[in-house]
Amino acid sequence: MSLDNFREESVSKINSGMNTLIYVLAYAGMIFFGFFALMNLMSILNGNFDIYVIAGTLITGGLTYGCFVVRNNQRIEYDYTFTNGILDIAKIINNSKRKRLLSTDIREFEVIAPTSDEGFQRILQHGNIEKKYNFFLNRGGGLYYGVFIHEGKKSLLVFEPSETLVNMFKIYIPRNVKTK
Repeated sequence: MSLDNFREESVSKINSGMNTLIYVLAYAGMIFFGFFALMNLMSILNGNFDIYVIAGTLITGGLTYGCFVVRNNQRIEYDYTFTNGILDIAKIINNSKRKRLLSTDIREFEVIAPTSDEGFQRILQHGNIEKKYNFFLNRGGGLYYGVFIHEGKKSLLVFEPSETLVNMFKIYIPRNVKTK
């Protein structure tokens, strides 16, 4: 019986007072503009086909949706799931919507190292990176980068794994993982 190497981690945005204020204002805007969009829509349904009412409905409906998007983007987290060499990354929006972003074999990585490593700046300037994946929320000292080939393109991943997860990467690619 083999033992699986499995780890799941969530990286949540550190909410500041500004994030909470934006969340509340966007929620209030959603209700406010939604009310006017609904009133304009009711007017149209009652036979008022005035161009200003139609334009007002479209504008307030768009503003309602915009507030919805802004509100949801204040509550974001990334899930890193590592299972037997496969790294899956998903984005969780407002604790309700999960969007799969990336799935890759860790053995395809040329390097995984802290962004404080001198190689990171060289990669950014001369690495011929075709695709960049930025899946982090907090710009602290825990950022790592990885260079790998994904779907035929040289790619750069910047993310926030824990030391435990980085040590699990070492099991699969011991010479390609640098730690702090």
